[in-house]
Amino acid sequence: MLSGDLVYLNHGSFGARLKAVHEHQEGLREALEASPVMGMDEDMVDHMPRIKSSLGSFLGMDHDGIGLVQNASEAVCSVLRSIKFEPGDEIICTRHAYNAVLQLLRYISSRHDITLHVVDITLPVSSREEVMTPVISRLGERTRLVVVDQVTSPTALVLPLSSLLAECRSRGIDTLVDGAHAPGMIELDISSLGATWYAGNLHKWVCAPIGAGFLWTDPSRLDQTHPVIISHGYEEGYAQEFDWQGTRDMTAWRTIPFVIDWVEDAWGWDTLRSHNSALARWAHEMMTDALAVEPLSPLDGCMLGSMAAMPLPPGIQERFEDLQSMQKCLRHEHRIEVPIMELGDRWFVRVSAQAYNRPGDYESLVHALQQMA
Repeated sequence: MLSGDLVYLNHGSFGARLKAVHEHQEGLREALEASPVMGMDEDMVDHMPRIKSSLGSFLGMDHDGIGLVQNASEAVCSVLRSIKFEPGDEIICTRHAYNAVLQLLRYISSRHDITLHVVDITLPVSSREEVMTPVISRLGERTRLVVVDQVTSPTALVLPLSSLLAECRSRGIDTLVDGAHAPGMIELDISSLGATWYAGNLHKWVCAPIGAGFLWTDPSRLDQTHPVIISHGYEEGYAQEFDWQGTRDMTAWRTIPFVIDWVEDAWGWDTLRSHNSALARWAHEMMTDALAVEPLSPLDGCMLGSMAAMPLPPGIQERFEDLQSMQKCLRHEHRIEVPIMELGDRWFVRVSAQAYNRPGDYESLVHALQQMA
């Protein structure tokens, strides 16, 4: 459904809707409006098992641990609201975390008198094996929770989580994986990952409608985990609480099985992921070379999924008051939609690779950046 005159290299922010998915959701909305009470009540009860079965099979999750939410931020907030923190507890995250999650962690730490440790992952990353070492070395006796991205938002790195999650399990430390970008981008088996909680979006790389997200919870924490909105199902079990969180448009959830099947029938998920990964690796190598900037991760693509980030060429950052003004310049003067990300005092450009992208899209971006520089 994207505009034909727009170079769209920002699938990672809000995704992009397939026409067939949009039409399917509109059909569900029309049926809901024809009989609102039955559509909100009886139809959702009838369809919830299929939604969870489809999603669980696709992402490797046991169905009992799936709670549907609108987005990963809501899922993260649900977890943090559910934990009984004690003064002196510690939370660990990385500086590459999504800013909204960092803000939420700051809020929780100040509200409960706990310490937030934001661990730096030094750039560029030269070794996949060593990237989690700074986080593991920060674990302590008072560490209550570790929050870590599977795919970092500002730097587009696919983090190797197995060693960190195993170390946390051995110490009895809870872990929350922010998997906002991972579903649809990389192959997942969430139940066996070893996390206590896993938050994911489906409107990005799965191409489901906006409003489709999930929280997976380990069986040991089901009774202790509650949605942000407490409603009629409180204390009646995990499924009851998450299945009904008040009045909202639940057609995005109803569309989940449709979009998973549609992509599999049209291209195959393995084929799509391989295509996107190869295109992202090519764009990463081409752009770092053309712009004469240092890559943030190995050029073999071992830490990339369907996105890649790179520093801006010298001189560009000084030309703009803030990153939003630069992003608007690219959008309105060059008709290129691509996010300018900030980490510390450095700006990065982050490109996405999806089925509709072509090599010329990235070459157009390089040309625009060279003009700016």
